[in-house]
Amino acid sequence: MKGSVALLLRAPILLCFAYFVIQTMAGLGIQTFLPTTLATGFDVPLLLATSALTAYLSGGLVGILAGGFLAAKTERHDRVAATGLLSAALLLIGAATGPMPLPLVLPLFATIGFALGVTGPSRDLIVKAATPKGAAGRVYGFVYSGLDLGGTVGPIVFGFMLDHALAHELFYAIAACLLLAIGTVVQLKRASADHGAPARQLG
Repeated sequence: MKGSVALLLRAPILLCFAYFVIQTMAGLGIQTFLPTTLATGFDVPLLLATSALTAYLSGGLVGILAGGFLAAKTERHDRVAATGLLSAALLLIGAATGPMPLPLVLPLFATIGFALGVTGPSRDLIVKAATPKGAAGRVYGFVYSGLDLGGTVGPIVFGFMLDHALAHELFYAIAACLLLAIGTVVQLKRASADHGAPARQLG
């Protein structure tokens, strides 16, 4: 029991957990609140706003497929994840900064979905690389519970923001989550090396 607790409290494992929490908050925030945010905060017609969600999800599916091929061709999964997260964050910041041209709504959120989807396969390989031999079950069970925590906290926070007419700020908050997730990926590479975890997948 003590050995399992010590394992899960290692810096690489905690960083993986934090990544899952933060990235899930951001992704689910877009998926859950995008139509309402666009319609109420950016004067996007409801039909187009709901179509933007479809574009986002479709872009994510294509991104996951592309990310799988990309992950097979590189060992720098940290860079793949960081690039996808940064791209999505910058696009969201741009969307929140000024008026949103209606012709750009669908391609914009399809691109955001694609950028986040690309990170998926590399994310899983990052966790695999940080997992000590013989501990996959415990580590995966703990780390992937971050999905549940992020999925619980995110809607509460972002729903509160929408209730107070903070649509633009909601996009900024989601972008901030994505930038924080980059920080966990960067620190994870260093922490894996410091703790002697198998870091070959991270380069």
